[in-house]
Amino acid sequence: MPRRNSLPTEKLSGEEFLRIAWLTRVFSSGPGSKDVSLGIGDDAAVLRANRNQWVWTVDACVQDVHFNWKWLRPEDVGWRSLQAAVSDIAAMGAQPVAALSSLALPGDAQTALWRGVLRGQSRASKSLDCPVIGGNLSRASEVSIHTTVLGHVKRPILRSGAQPGDEVWLVGSVGAAAAGLTVLRRVPDNERDSAMRSCVNAWRHPRALTKEGALLNGRAHAAIDVSDGVAGDSLHISRASKVAIVLDASALQLAAGASVKRVASALRHSVLDWVLTGGEDYALLATGPARNRPSFVKCIGIVERGHGVWLNSVDGKRQRVGPGFDHFKLKR
Repeated sequence: MPRRNSLPTEKLSGEEFLRIAWLTRVFSSGPGSKDVSLGIGDDAAVLRANRNQWVWTVDACVQDVHFNWKWLRPEDVGWRSLQAAVSDIAAMGAQPVAALSSLALPGDAQTALWRGVLRGQSRASKSLDCPVIGGNLSRASEVSIHTTVLGHVKRPILRSGAQPGDEVWLVGSVGAAAAGLTVLRRVPDNERDSAMRSCVNAWRHPRALTKEGALLNGRAHAAIDVSDGVAGDSLHISRASKVAIVLDASALQLAAGASVKRVASALRHSVLDWVLTGGEDYALLATGPARNRPSFVKCIGIVERGHGVWLNSVDGKRQRVGPGFDHFKLKR
C-alpha cells in the first residue's frame, strides 16, 4: 500500500502508520513476480514491460450489496474479493501478474475486521500466485473493497468471438454458490447436511480458474466468467458476438453436480434456476469448435445464427431465458 492514503490524520496519526506497516508485512510475505520491479512501500508500484498484452480489471465488493456479515467472516470477504477480480483475468485466458487493493472501512472498525479482510486477500493472492503490490486505505460508512488486477497474455479471448456452429463449453461447476446462499438464508447451521455445507463453502470460498483459462487459449473463440449466472453471462456473449446461444437443460443439470441436486431436492428448489440465474460460481463459459474441445470442459449447448439466449428443455421444447443476477436490484 502507498505510504499516503486518505485516512484522516487528525484521528489516526500513529495508528495509520501502524496499519500500513502491518499490511506491508502481510503482503510482502506473499508470492513474488518477475514482472514486479517494486511492490508495496512507495507512492506507487512499478512493473516491468514485456512483449505480451496487458489485461486490467477492477472489481468491487461492497457491504450489504455483495456480502452480509451474518454469513461471512472478514477473511472470507477478503478471499472472495480477490478471487472474483482475478476470475475476470482468467476469462480472457490471461495469467494474473499483480493486484492493487483499495479498502474503505468505518472509522470505528475493529482491528480484527480490517486485518481479517487483508489476511483473506493475502491468502487468496498466494493461492493464485498474484501478489498484492499496493493500494489504498480510506474511511467510508461501510466496508468496501475495490481490487484491481493486472495480467498478461499474448492474445486475449474476448466475448465477441463466438461463431455459429461453435459448441458452448463450461469449465468448472455451476449452481453451488447460489444453492449455498439459499441454505444460509433458509437453514439453521445445526440442521445442514454435508451437501448443504459443501454448497455454503462454494459460495464463501470461490476459486478463480486461472490455469484452466490459460488452457483455453488457441481453442476458444469467446469466453466469460460466470459471476451473474449462466443465462446472464451467456447473454453477454450473445450480444457481443451477435449470435444466439442455445443451452441444453439436461447438460446444465449434469454440470450442477450431486451436492446441488441434493440441496435442491431438500429445499424443493429448481436446479436450473440456480444454474441459470444464481451466479458467483466463477466458472468459465466459452465457445469453440468441437474439434478444439479440451478434455476438462463440459459441452452445454451450441451457438447459432440469431440473437438472445435459449434453453432446450428435456422434452424438446425451446424457450428464451433472461439474464441472471442484477447488482442494482438484489442484495447478497
